[in-house]
Order: sequence, then C-alpha cells, then structure tokens
Amino acid sequence: MKISRLFFVKDEKELFKNNLEPVNEFRNLVIHAVTLILMALLGIMTVVTQQYALSEAHKKVYIFFFLGTVALFVFFKIFTIFSRKHSLFFSYFFFTMYLAFTLCANYLSGQIKEYVSAICAVFMFPVLILDRTYRVNTFATVAMAICLVLSYKFKTAALFANDCINLFMYYFAGMAVGRSVRLSRLRGFDTERILTVERNTDSLTKLANRRKLFEYLRRGDENSMLRPTGMFMIDIDKFKQYNDHYGHRAGDICLGLVGKCFAEFGEKNKVKFFRYGGEEFCGLCWTKDYMELASCAEDLLQAVRDLRILFNIDGTSSGIVTISVGYASFERDDKVFNFENMIKITDAALYSAKSHGRNCARGA
Repeated sequence: MKISRLFFVKDEKELFKNNLEPVNEFRNLVIHAVTLILMALLGIMTVVTQQYALSEAHKKVYIFFFLGTVALFVFFKIFTIFSRKHSLFFSYFFFTMYLAFTLCANYLSGQIKEYVSAICAVFMFPVLILDRTYRVNTFATVAMAICLVLSYKFKTAALFANDCINLFMYYFAGMAVGRSVRLSRLRGFDTERILTVERNTDSLTKLANRRKLFEYLRRGDENSMLRPTGMFMIDIDKFKQYNDHYGHRAGDICLGLVGKCFAEFGEKNKVKFFRYGGEEFCGLCWTKDYMELASCAEDLLQAVRDLRILFNIDGTSSGIVTISVGYASFERDDKVFNFENMIKITDAALYSAKSHGRNCARGA
C-alpha cells in the first residue's frame, strides 16, 4: 500500500458529507465509552499509586488526570447537546489529554522504562477517531513525533531505540487498521442511509412517500412542538383521463415532472411534499399561518400551470395539466388534535376545490 493512500482516501469526503448524523452519533458513543473506561482504570491506578508510587509528583499526576476525566464525563452528561454538536473537537481533546497523561506518567517514573501507554495511544488514535484520514493520521504523526523527541532527549540510547521500533510499528499498524475500520464504518453508514432513503422515497416522483408522511405526523402527535401548522392536499386534475389518453408511460413522466416541481417549490417556500398515493400529494409546513397558506396554494397552482404539460382531449380539458389544492391551518397547542383529523379536514378542502371546477385552491 502506498504511503499516500494511508493519508488520502478516495470518496471519503463524500461519505462523511452524506452521513453526518450517524458519524456524529458514533463519535459520541466512542468518546463516552472511552471516557468511562479510562475513568475506571485511572480510578484504580490512582488508588494503587497512593500506596506504591515512588514520588508525590507521581501520585499527583494520577489524581489530576483522574479528576480531569471525571470532570469531562460529568460535562458530557450535563451539556449533552453541546458535546454532541462538537463531538469531533472533544474526540481530539480527549486523546490529547490521554497522551499528556501517558507522557507525564512515564516522565515521572524516571524515564527508565519504554513507552507503553503512549504506544497504545498512537495505535488507538487512527482506529477510534472517526474523521478524515489525513487529519487523523496527521494527529497520530504529531503524537508519535512528540513521543520520539522526548524519548531522545530524556532516555538512554537503548530505550530510545526500543521506543523508535515500537512507536513506528504501532504507528503504521494503527494507520492501516484505522483506514480499513474507518472505511468499513462509513460504507456501512452509507448503505443504511441509501436503504432508508429508498424505503421512505417514492421512486417515481422522488418525493417522500406516504410512510414518511405518517412518520412526520406521528411525531406531531407525540410532541406538539413538532406538529405542522399547515397542510395541503393536492390532486392532479382528471389524471385518469390523462393516463387513458396518453398512456401509462406518459402518465409516469407527468407524475415525475409534477413531483420535481413540488420539490423545487417546497425548497423555496419551506413546505415538505409527499406522494400520498396515485395522483394525490400532501404538503406540510411548520411556519405559515392561514393567509400565507392561501397565497402559497395559489403560487403552487401557477407553478404547475407553468410546466405547460400538454393535456388536450377533444377540447374538454384546459389544454395543460392542472391541480386542485385543499389547505388548512392548525393550532400547535390544540390538545384534541391528531393527524387523522388534520388529513380529514384538509381532504374536505380538496374536495371543495374539485367540486368548484378544479384548477383552484380552497381552504378549510
């Protein structure tokens, strides 16, 4: 394997970009688990050193880093949101603290022993830190360089030679193993992400599907702060006739174009659209009042008209594909509301729009 491949991995940047949430979750799990384990080990070693340490300074180092690890663990528990948001920073901070402990403990032992804990640190950095390979391995390289400089400066030639051999061996092993483990984790996250997207996305329109819609709505039932304040129910006008006249292939193309239009419209207007079933769609929003919903519905009608999808059957249609829209506004703090009522009320508004000649919007 070329040395450059230990630092730069193809497609790694894209994998991190596409899987930020599981990557952050993994970082948090690792840092909490390692902090807890090290806190327990340092606690045991602190008790031991109080009985057998050769110097007071040695005892103080163990007490200091044990209390530092406890403080870090407590900080993670109290400021969970902050620590999750900055999980990468705390990963590097924790391992820097651990390396500092190993060097201090080794130095206060009289520098008469080979590095052991520091060698473990150099190996564990690339394996446990989930970050871009060039940053992880650069960090490990700096850590190894610091260990070698201190070993050269304060130890005998024989101990320095042993430290060089051990550090370089575990340094390259850590980079190689870390690269493999990191890629395996990232590809696992990416596979799970793709499967989740496919499970929750309508393949024809590329919008979220009915399953995902009900997931959003159930969240609103469980937590009022997540409840949508507005809903749209949308139907493509006379779509069965369109399908019968132009064929199912043309119907699929039409659905795809309308779905793309909804997706682009939703990004601009802060509305999340879903394919509800067949030619029917649903939209949710969390920021609009009733008047804003009405304006948004009119804009959506025009956006579909602007697609200019031909629909002309013996002069009985409008000449282009159009939609009917029903919309309704809801109070977030209404205790008796649930998503089934939301759908029922908004669907009634859609029925009103269709009964008024289609190609229009009606509110509930």
